[in-house]
Amino acid sequence: STQSTGVSTQSTGGFGNLNKVVLCFNKVFWDPSIHLFGHVSNSTISRGELFLFWSVSKAPVLIALIAGEAATVIETVPDEAIVGRAMTILRAIFGFQTVPQPCKHRVTRWRGDPWALGSYSYVAAGSSGNDYDDLARPVAPVNAASGQPRLFFAGEHTIRNYPATVHGAMLSGLREAGRITDQFVGPPYET
Repeated sequence: STQSTGVSTQSTGGFGNLNKVVLCFNKVFWDPSIHLFGHVSNSTISRGELFLFWSVSKAPVLIALIAGEAATVIETVPDEAIVGRAMTILRAIFGFQTVPQPCKHRVTRWRGDPWALGSYSYVAAGSSGNDYDDLARPVAPVNAASGQPRLFFAGEHTIRNYPATVHGAMLSGLREAGRITDQFVGPPYET
């Protein structure tokens, strides 16, 4: 059944963890024409820890990424220690005197969030792109006389061509809105 397929797909598909550290400053201290810069750790132990910094707007804000094992480890580390580590890295890149303390910060902890339990899907060993299609399949109640689906699934984990992305999540929502509209209003085209 579709329901059992969904359950088995969830056990074979992968679910990753990517955390972010958002640092807000009073002024831009990096070259504003550069929107992305990286940091390579000297140790494989801290690989994935604050390895990429994004400047996503004209505001004095940097977003640092934490991936892999480092993303799981930081879930139990206090914000102050994580921000302190980010500041050490930024000061090593730009110079101690150049980098001010952030006026605000935010640290994500997606694995520890009881409503998320992670941050993105991926095709794990033993799974395939078909698993995304299985998770996207609507479900009809077992005893429904009409046989029409009542439960629809959207999200980046349900779209084979754009998994693990915000635009994939948005496109899957539009796909499901179309399915629901077709079911209740009828398709605006001949099938």
